[in-house]
Parts: sequence; C-alpha cells; structure tokens
Amino acid sequence: MIDYKAFLSLDRVAVVDELPSRKTALHQLAELLATGNSQTPYREIFFKLQERERQGSTVLDDSSVAIPHCRIEGCPTPIGSLLKTRASHPVDFGGDEVRLMIGMCFPQDATDEALEVLRLVVRLIEDEERLKQLLAADSSDVLFDVFSRGLLAETEA
Repeated sequence: MIDYKAFLSLDRVAVVDELPSRKTALHQLAELLATGNSQTPYREIFFKLQERERQGSTVLDDSSVAIPHCRIEGCPTPIGSLLKTRASHPVDFGGDEVRLMIGMCFPQDATDEALEVLRLVVRLIEDEERLKQLLAADSSDVLFDVFSRGLLAETEA
C-alpha cells in the first residue's frame, strides 16, 4: 500500500515566475524529487525524466498539466514533486503550454504502484474545480495544500 502522506512533502513543491524551457523544468523537478531522497541522485532522475519525455509527451490533454515520471533502481518508495509557473508564463512542453508539472519517481519494479499513483493523479486533474485551484495557487504552501487534499480525497473515493 502506498503512503500518500509521504508521497509529497512541502519541500518538494515550488511555484516560480517562469521556466525558460522543458529541459529546465525537468531539471528543477529532478532536484525537487531528489530532496530528502539521498538514495537517488538528481542527475539520474533528470536523465530518466528526459528519457521518458522522449518516448512521448506526458502532457494531459487541454489541462496545462504535464506528469513527467520515471522508474529508478534504488528509489525506495513512490515520491512526487510539484512545479508550477505563474499565470502569464507557461512552459513550452514540446508544443503544449504547461503551467503545472507533477513529477513522479517510482521504484524500478513497482509497476502496479506506479499505475495506481498515475491513475489517482489523472483523476485529480480531471476534476475541473480542483484543477482551477491548482492553477490559481500562488505559493508553494497553497499548491501543496490543494494537491494533498485532492490526493487524499481521491484515495478515499
């Protein structure tokens, strides 16, 4: 069973003015994912996130959200990070404008867990009111709170 309270922590959430590119966004997501996770260096996470994006875009249709994710040997449990740009500065994510990126890292052999988390995150984003709240969040604290409450609500549904 996945510990969703441990999946995301406030120190892995950031709201920034702008990001110049998808590569920069993936780099920052990797740094956030590596926070508090000494077993998985950010460089490895960064390369795996880039590799996953080369396989196909992780942008969710018509949502301004991307969900870059990867599996890494040595990653102890599923972990997540949130990176959001302010309203007037979306990131070009391979032709799509994105304002919220939900980065995820999973243990190499955790296929079922990865699918479970991905399904929950997609359901959370598909809730239009919650998506509006996430995109309107102007601080890391607010973004963390809205996402965490939504994730816990989805696990109870």
